[in-house]
Formats: sequence, C-alpha cells, structure tokens
Amino acid sequence: PRADFAPRVAVGSSPAGAQTLLDVLRWHAEQRGARRYVTFFEDHGDGPTLSFGELYARSSETAAGLQAAGIEPGERVALMLPTSQDYFFAYFGTLLAGAVPVPIYPPLRRSEIGDHMRRQRSVLDNAGAAMLITVPEARNIARLSRAMVPSLRDIRCVEDLAGNPAQLQHVARRPEDIALLQYTSGSTGTPKGVILSHANLLANIRGASRGVQATGEDVFVSWLPLYHDMGLIGACLATLYNGIELVLMSPIRFLS
Repeated sequence: PRADFAPRVAVGSSPAGAQTLLDVLRWHAEQRGARRYVTFFEDHGDGPTLSFGELYARSSETAAGLQAAGIEPGERVALMLPTSQDYFFAYFGTLLAGAVPVPIYPPLRRSEIGDHMRRQRSVLDNAGAAMLITVPEARNIARLSRAMVPSLRDIRCVEDLAGNPAQLQHVARRPEDIALLQYTSGSTGTPKGVILSHANLLANIRGASRGVQATGEDVFVSWLPLYHDMGLIGACLATLYNGIELVLMSPIRFLS
C-alpha cells in the first residue's frame, strides 16, 4: 500500500436525508471537509486536488461573485469550460447563487472559438442565458454573441467571480427547483433543453448507487467531460453524493 494511503470513510456515509444537491454539498463539507474529493490526473501523475471543504468554500466565493455581478435566483448561467477545478466552482457556485447552470461544450482549439460560438448561439438564446462563464481565451470572442443573444448580459471567467463568501445571500432551494438545464448534442437536429430538478437528479443517483452498491470506500476514475450528462451526473454528482474519491482526466488527455 502507498505510504500516504488514508483510511476510507465508512459504508453508509452518504447524506440520505438530502433533498437538494446543495444539501449534499453542505453535508460533506461539514462532515468531512478535509477529506479529498477530486484529483485531477495530469500527464505524469496526480495534479491539483480538491477536498469537500475546499469545493464548498471556493464555490461559495463564485456564488458571491455571481450575486455581486447581478445574477438573480432562477436566471440561467451557461458554463463553457473544460474539465478543471473551475468547472466545479462554476457549477456549484451557480446553484449556491440560486441560478440555473446550463452546460455547453467548449471549443477543442483556440482557432475554433469563433465558429464554436456561432454554433452555441441557439443554445444560449433558447436557454435565456444571462451570463456565460468561460475560459479567458474565449472571453473576447464570446462577447460578439451578446449582440445576437438578447438575454446575455455578461461574460466572465471564474477568476473574475471570486467574491466575498461572507456577503453571499442564502437562497432557499426546493427539491422541485431546477438543478441543471441539459441540452442534447444537436447532432441530429437543433439542441433541445431538458429540465432536471434536484429531486430528479437525486432519485437517479440513489437508484444507480443502489444498483452498483456504491459506497464511500470506492474510487471512481473518469475521462468523461463534465459538460456531458454522464460526466456531470454519473461521475461528478454521483461521487459527491456517495463521498467517493473521484480521479478526473480530460477527454483529450485520455485519447492521447
């Protein structure tokens, strides 16, 4: 065994009484805040890591930044980010701010950003996105979309949204509130949005977890992109619920 091997948490350590994903996040932050949740695998070994407590703290900073930027409860925030720590902060920060995350896939290459934004315009418009959170390289080109998406007021990077968590205004969330607006790929037609509530997602996660007998003693390794439903729900949200250690690599790194 590795010298730095740490004992796993006990079986039955998931927040069975949680009614929303935010209940799940807070439960793990309070119960085992120092425990490692995500490791980002790099080319030659482990990269950055996130504990449950760090995830909650950094997501709270992003949420405070979103509120300071004028995002209101129920508004849509589009996330155009690769697999990274920023994706976690943007997704959970959006939920903590009371808004609705809308994942869209990022461009594969910098040279494709302009064409990519033109293809994503219909999703941004259909969702009524008030803000787009993206990488610094895409920010300037993405601003061109604002003229063609009436609802889009702002384009930010996660680093722009590092607000003061002490100023975060708590927004009560109910099981029936939207936790995710997931769009189809658009490979056979115009992308269509699917509304998923906290109750929908938790029912799916609990059913799948029972089926595979998932426990906090497991380790989940994934290359699935976080903007994809299986990557976000199956890899990210399900491991969070069960307190499973998640090891992530980007799809490009996996292919190479």
